[in-house]
Amino acid sequence: MFSMFGKKDSRPTVRDIVWINTNAKWQGLSDLYNKDENTVFVFWFDETLTSAQHFLSSQETTKINLTTARNVRYSQIEKKPVVFAEHYPLRKKEEELFQNLHLSEVRVLSALDEPLFLRFGSEKIVNLMRQLGMDDKESFENSMITTSIENAQEKIQRKLSFEQTAQSQSEWFNRNMQS
Repeated sequence: MFSMFGKKDSRPTVRDIVWINTNAKWQGLSDLYNKDENTVFVFWFDETLTSAQHFLSSQETTKINLTTARNVRYSQIEKKPVVFAEHYPLRKKEEELFQNLHLSEVRVLSALDEPLFLRFGSEKIVNLMRQLGMDDKESFENSMITTSIENAQEKIQRKLSFEQTAQSQSEWFNRNMQS
């Protein structure tokens, strides 16, 4: 993508893959791994990583490459598919890591029952999807979803004056976004 002055936009293309609930997302993660065992899955929060590990241990899958965003290095992901297992609440922080890892395309797995989505009324989307006959195991992706997530992240960024670290997305919102 090019800007008005001909400079190439260095931001990677983000593809959001969304499920109705977290267990379906973990199954989707397992399915992605089964398609390509070289895939590296990156987590922003320790609690999410632990949740994925518990789910995957019950699936009898082999050792899946799971890591946290703070520990991932370009040398360990070079020439491998990289999938983020969740969004970070702040778009700027995500984009910095994507650029540091030299990613041109990023897939992000999400579930509508995650705190980022619940904060912006995902319950209504879940009800709509169920009325349309969507199965919990089905995922959906659309560029409008990615744009909506980016707008939500930017809205959060504008409200934030100081960021406190957290072990989970829920804790992050509790510490940083007092209503």
